[in-house]
Amino acid sequence: MKYKIVNKGSPIDYENEIHSLTNFAKKRFGFRRPPSFVMQDDPSNASKLLGKTGFYDPNTMQIHVFTTGRHPKDILRSIAHELVHHMQHDKGELDQGGYSGQGYAQKNPHLRDMERQAYEMGNLCFRDWEDGLKQEQPTIYNERRNRKMSLKEWKNKELGQNLTEKWGFKMDLSKLNEGKIPKQLEPFVKKKQEDADNDEDSEENEEKEENEESDDKPKNKKMPMKDEPEGKDLNKDGKKGHGKVPAFLDETSTSASGAGHVDPRKRRRK
Repeated sequence: MKYKIVNKGSPIDYENEIHSLTNFAKKRFGFRRPPSFVMQDDPSNASKLLGKTGFYDPNTMQIHVFTTGRHPKDILRSIAHELVHHMQHDKGELDQGGYSGQGYAQKNPHLRDMERQAYEMGNLCFRDWEDGLKQEQPTIYNERRNRKMSLKEWKNKELGQNLTEKWGFKMDLSKLNEGKIPKQLEPFVKKKQEDADNDEDSEENEEKEENEESDDKPKNKKMPMKDEPEGKDLNKDGKKGHGKVPAFLDETSTSASGAGHVDPRKRRRK
């Protein structure tokens, strides 16, 4: 069954949960007449430390809930509390006279019992509805309990999900193909690849410049050699016509330069 919801503020995305919770409470509490809901956006009330969270109007059978700055789960818990008051009114138990002004929950014994019943039955109703919903549609909030996930694993998974949503993308890892880059990450991966290519080009240029510099440097040249003429000892090694000698040696230079040459082996001792 769908219920009338009047939204007097910013759009809400948990209307389905309001209908689901109310149907659950109707089956448990047994009220006959359907309630309606007024979602009120009141920044002034929200700024107060002990501002209002909600109230039930028996004359219109409307449940008023203040939504500004509140978590949807907290709002749904307030609705469960007020649904008990709707049940009390539907059964004729709520309005039995007596004081109903400021501090009625402390000064009027009957209304105090009504409040006690609303807190007890409302909170248990909400808890049972919540647990049943999680069993039908498992979420990250109850995986640790159902699958015996460790606290560390649960925290890591919760943190990972929050970070991906905060940075503007949410991935279903079970649908990823091996080696396929998610579309949201393609710009980042492309930039990384371009940076890597630029690094490789710069390294190649540096290596090329080093090679060019080494080509410009004079290379060590080998001394030109020639065969020693037969019967000549141009290099004065005591062997004639043997092996290679420097090309600049010739018979004229060696004979001139070696005219006063005395073989140390033939030098006499005085």
